Amino acid sequence: MSKIDLATVDAIIFDLGGVLIEVDMEKPYQKIMELSPNKSPQLLDELRSIAYQYEVGKIEDNTFLEAIRERAALDLPLAEIEAIWQEMLGDFPDYVGEFLAQISNNKRTFILSNTNHLHIKKVVEKFRATHPSYSWENLFEKIFYSYEIGLHKPDTKIYQYVIEHANLEPAKTLFIDDNYNNIIGAQKCGLKTLHLNPPMTLWQWFGVSHGNRG
Repeated sequence: MSKIDLATVDAIIFDLGGVLIEVDMEKPYQKIMELSPNKSPQLLDELRSIAYQYEVGKIEDNTFLEAIRERAALDLPLAEIEAIWQEMLGDFPDYVGEFLAQISNNKRTFILSNTNHLHIKKVVEKFRATHPSYSWENLFEKIFYSYEIGLHKPDTKIYQYVIEHANLEPAKTLFIDDNYNNIIGAQKCGLKTLHLNPPMTLWQWFGVSHGNRG
């Protein structure tokens, strides 16, 4: 992985899942497929399509959960469907608050995430529980969630939206994501990019040596 001179960077745009918080993107889908009596080979694509509509703000929480339940023919209350959906989210490293606070002292910091309302509620809940000394919203100048702005990575329109609304200079802005397609989309808009390709982590790249890595 090539080294980027942070002295040439004024702003950093962080992805959320797979960058700041651990995620297992496939876990909810796998569990739903296991529980579902619907063994259609199209089911997974149909579930992903529903999730996409949710992540661009086309449908609300309960509509999303009901659509998943109906499409998968699950005889479960919505609360259980929601619990399965939240299994996508893992944990924050215990030093992420301090890390972000330090970075935000020297750089403009932003979040750009393909996400949804239920996941963000859980993300903020997890962060507050493990980092009570920090405010999630105050660690970033602006936060851009796909479901709020109606755009989705890697569509170049979402990067242009962020560039314009945050008044960023692309050549001096670093975009960090674990999805290579999202990196390509950002590069098309002139952003500097860092692809966090496992096993490389954000903490290793920035040389974070303190805190609990377990």
